[in-house]
Formats: sequence, C-alpha cells, structure tokens
Amino acid sequence: MNYALDDILKEANEAAVYNLYLYLTHIIQPAENTRFQSIISDLEFNFKKQTINTWNSRDIYRLSILINAVKHSPFLMNSKINNLTVSRSGLTACSFTNQNGNIYVVFKGTGEGEWIDNGEGLSGVSEENTYITYTKNGAELSSETVERDYATDQQVEALNWFNHAAAKNRWTKDNRIILSGHSKGGNKAQFIAIHSDLIDNCYSFNGQGFSPEALVSFELQYGEKFEERRQNIYSLSTDNDYVNVLGERLIPKTNIYYFESHMGLHYLEAMLNANGRFNRQSEQGELSRYVESVSQKLMNLESRIRKYATLGVMNIFQRFLGEGIPVNRDRVSIEQTVMGMGIAIDLLLHQL
Repeated sequence: MNYALDDILKEANEAAVYNLYLYLTHIIQPAENTRFQSIISDLEFNFKKQTINTWNSRDIYRLSILINAVKHSPFLMNSKINNLTVSRSGLTACSFTNQNGNIYVVFKGTGEGEWIDNGEGLSGVSEENTYITYTKNGAELSSETVERDYATDQQVEALNWFNHAAAKNRWTKDNRIILSGHSKGGNKAQFIAIHSDLIDNCYSFNGQGFSPEALVSFELQYGEKFEERRQNIYSLSTDNDYVNVLGERLIPKTNIYYFESHMGLHYLEAMLNANGRFNRQSEQGELSRYVESVSQKLMNLESRIRKYATLGVMNIFQRFLGEGIPVNRDRVSIEQTVMGMGIAIDLLLHQL
C-alpha cells in the first residue's frame, strides 16, 4: 500500500474542505475576501432560520463537516475566498488564500449541463477550441483557435478561467498555488496542471482521466514538461469510487491513494470523517477495480466506435441527472445513444 507523506495529506485535506464548500454555493455566495469562518457561520445561520425545508440531508451533513473542520483549523478559519464563479449548468470555481499566503484553487464537480462534455472527454474525438491569453491586469489580450484539439469545451473554459484569475490577481511562480477539484472538477484541475507552469501541486478527488488521444496530445505539446508536471498531480479517491478509474490515467501510479468510504461511494464527503479529516487509507475496492477493467477495454476501442459508448451513456445521464440544457448546446441523437448503450452493455457483460 502506498501511504502519502504527511505534508501531502495535510495540504490535500485542506483542499478537500474547500471543495466540499463548493457544493453549498447554491445556498450562499459570499463577497470577495470573506473569511471562511464567516462563510460557514452564515451557512449555519441560514440553516437554523429556515422555516421551509430547503436543506436536504446530504447538504446538512456537508455543513456539519465544515463546521467541525473550521473549528479545528486556523488555516481554514482565517482563509479568504475570492474569484468565485457559480454556474448551475457549467463552471463553478473559486480560490482561497490561507493565512500563510498559499492559494487554493478549487473546481466543483459535474454541473447540470456538463454530462455530455464528460463523454466527449473520453471519446477521443477532436474538436475546435479557443484558448485566451490575458494582460497582467486580467484584460483579454489575444486568443488562439486550435482546430484539432482533444480537449473538451468545459476543460478549456476552466483553463481560460484559471489564466484570467492568475492574471487579474498577478499570481506568479513566487506564489504557492494548489489546484484541486472533485469528480469533473478534478479532471479540470488535472487538465490545467498540465497546461500551466504556475501549479505547485494538484489534487484530484474522485476525478476521471482522459482519452488516450488526449494524453498523447499533451505529451507531444509539452515534451519533458509533461512528465515534470504530472509528477505533481495526485489522485485521492474513496476505495470503491467508480469515476476516478474512467479513461486513461494522467496521474502516476505512485501518486494514487484510496481511503475508506463512508456515507456513499463517489461523494467527496465519503472520504472525510465528521471533523473533515481523511478517513483511513485503504486499498482500491473490488467495485472500483471492476469498473476500471471495463474502462480499459473501452479505451482500447477505436475512437470512432468508443465515442458511441461514451456519448451515449453520458446522454442518458444528462437526461436523468442533468435537469437542464447541455452546455455548448451539445446534442446526441437517439440512434447514437442506443448504439452506445449497446456497446457499453456488451463490455459490462463480458467482464462478468
């Protein structure tokens, strides 16, 4: 079993708590430079004054963890939030600066309209994307359109958001910048960590991987820097999480850690105890290994076939879990969905 070093765990744990807060931004969106302790206090006040049951049990549990975590950590208590962007359908992200001046950038998991974008990220289908550069004060300087690009729209949006925040706040290599995200947010964080030389460490909580084509593209683009940057990216997941194993891994095996899961399999809070600390480290669970074996077979398919399975399955998720219009107005036909589900079911049956 590969046990993480104490300093890595400590830094990742602080990042995990900030990530947990992002799942409560639909309740409170604080002003710039609000202390984290005040944010949690306002959430607690909001919960206590409710006359209508607007808090579900999952959010109440998250709040209880945040309250306890802040009580036991001066770093969390005194950190301040900035650059908060909230979108129900797509990007939700912000940064925190703790009392040591360390900058924690966090990305929320899949938004209501992002499910098909998840499928595109695993499909190996290339598309056209526009990358933006900014002046030192955050104004748009120029843009570059890449026609054959294996990134997804939402990955590029996250990178553009990060580059804008870095320019606006004048972040440099002299700052310590810790990047993180949960689920799709973890995938976005990994993507940014490969494309930016400002990142010290990146923590992906239950975050999925990439298509084989995307990884080849990254390596061709950055050469030796690709290997250097990926060494600072870590995967932290619950033992039976079924998302971190999807796609090809960007993260080195030595940087992959599992924790016992409580109160769920994929939820971020499933790897945290009541005080916001990581649960005991664990081996990868049987369910996670099974999903990983299916995913590996899927990634071995030619892209023109694989895309039906990844887009078809995510189209089903979008229809039943998304509850909104897909971002970028992505569309997957009924024929593609049926064909994709057939491929996915066939792979599942052959793994039994």
